[in-house]
Amino acid sequence: MDKQETYILNSILKMIIPPSEDGEMPCATDVDFVSYLSNEDLTSWMVDGLAKIENESNELYGCRYTKLQEFEQKKLIDILRTKLKIFFIELTTHVINCYYQNDRVLKNIGIEHSPPFPAGFLLEEWDFNLLEPVFERGKIYRV
Repeated sequence: MDKQETYILNSILKMIIPPSEDGEMPCATDVDFVSYLSNEDLTSWMVDGLAKIENESNELYGCRYTKLQEFEQKKLIDILRTKLKIFFIELTTHVINCYYQNDRVLKNIGIEHSPPFPAGFLLEEWDFNLLEPVFERGKIYRV
């Protein structure tokens, strides 16, 4: 993605998940969404969607998205949420998926980002005699 596309994406990400007022929770721009797109093979899909946003900016305002004031960008995106409904639903879903995989976010919401049993998980000793009736019954399925 080029600088123009990255700027458009970041402005939308800030609208979807802004940082918390106390600064504890990061903004969606801080969770490396571009790498997520690359890993999920979604970059071309994103570039296509951003091109549509850029085209709409040129049609409605007569200039590039980056030249719009912040309130005009927000107004444009609000208009496009209905026009490009599927794109924005999928974008929001991917942003949320990426956001809640981030270590800082997980830590701040109280979820430890580690394997569930990093030291292993010990099972109680099993009494295989409990399975004896099953073995004695024999095969009960069709061949």
